[in-house]
Amino acid sequence: MTEQSVFIQQGLWARLGLPRELCWGFIGIFLFITGATIEQSWLASMLQHRGFDAVQISLLSSVFGLCVAAVSWFSGIGAGVLGLRRLMWVATLVYFIGSIPFIGYALPHGNYPLMVASYALRGVAYPLFAYSFLVWINQRCEPAILGRAVSWFWIAFGVGMTIVGPWYSSLMLPIIGEIATLLSGFAFVMLGACCALVLNRDRPHWQRDGRLGAACAEGILVLVREPKMRLAVIVKTINDIGKFSLVILMPVYLPRFGFSIAEWLTIWGLVNVVNIFASYFFGWLGDTLGWRNTVVWFSGTLCGLAMISVCYAPVWFGDSEIALFLALALYAIGLGAFGPLSALIPSLLPDNKGAAISCLNLGSGLSNFVGPLIVTLCVSPFGVEGTLWVIAILYFAASVLTIPLKLPAER
Repeated sequence: MTEQSVFIQQGLWARLGLPRELCWGFIGIFLFITGATIEQSWLASMLQHRGFDAVQISLLSSVFGLCVAAVSWFSGIGAGVLGLRRLMWVATLVYFIGSIPFIGYALPHGNYPLMVASYALRGVAYPLFAYSFLVWINQRCEPAILGRAVSWFWIAFGVGMTIVGPWYSSLMLPIIGEIATLLSGFAFVMLGACCALVLNRDRPHWQRDGRLGAACAEGILVLVREPKMRLAVIVKTINDIGKFSLVILMPVYLPRFGFSIAEWLTIWGLVNVVNIFASYFFGWLGDTLGWRNTVVWFSGTLCGLAMISVCYAPVWFGDSEIALFLALALYAIGLGAFGPLSALIPSLLPDNKGAAISCLNLGSGLSNFVGPLIVTLCVSPFGVEGTLWVIAILYFAASVLTIPLKLPAER
């Protein structure tokens, strides 16, 4: 630890996992994610009402997710070459380059090829911005508070994507419509970039390597050399598949039982408030009990049980908002237990943290692709219920696959 690094870890806020020099960065992540993902909870429903079928909707989400995965991986590598601040400014620019044709022409005119291309370009902005800041956190926070610090990152990320975004949308959609709601996301993105990159004066001490090709090659080779990195990517990919599947499945599944889209958006936002407390609790538990132990015992187990509960709560209780809330709240708690992965995976390779973080980010990004892909492959043969069972089984497997991910000191 450098002298400056030790300094920023002192004080009450640092002990809570929020070093004061990074606080504006966390606020910036929340605002940027709110604006950049404002449509994720209702885009599938809107496209369905505009005449697009389930295959077209899931294909759009899958292409989006594949681009997100590639850029998520690059954010860990590119940070050491281009610098974190520069990457985050590039992400802000890319958001506008993709959003303007998507909102201004492709969506209003139903131009599907342009929708796919522009939405994918718009989609690469938020992982490049957010996961670059995750690299920043891993570089600036000492191990004693790292679990709590990354839990705050995922809280800011989740509050923007799954709480404020859906709630804001449910309020604004009836008043100003879909296009204006999407355009209002521009203000959130600009405010987020200003908070994270202007008001946040911290300068990360990253060892920059000017050879982009060599850095990218190392990011690939580490997956070939290190079996634990391949396992880590798989577990991190499974982490969020439920989140990116549910936003496609639930708007189609729940109306059968009498739920409206507004009710779904409200419940989805509300259960993610539970995730805030769960994320911080499991971040603290990870720093206390051990990052790996926390993930093994709680994450996949709770998420798997939650997927089965979400499947049958409407069947058994009809349009009971309480039953659906409890089932989804269990998922939100289990999702919080995955948080320590963001401290565990970079620490598996302490001498090559840049490549390890690229693996972490790759798994985070692949969730965007694999979640919709599971829906694409499974809905037709198995139905919504069967798809939820497939996701549940994958979550149970994630807990088992985490067992070999031991830190160097444990090995």
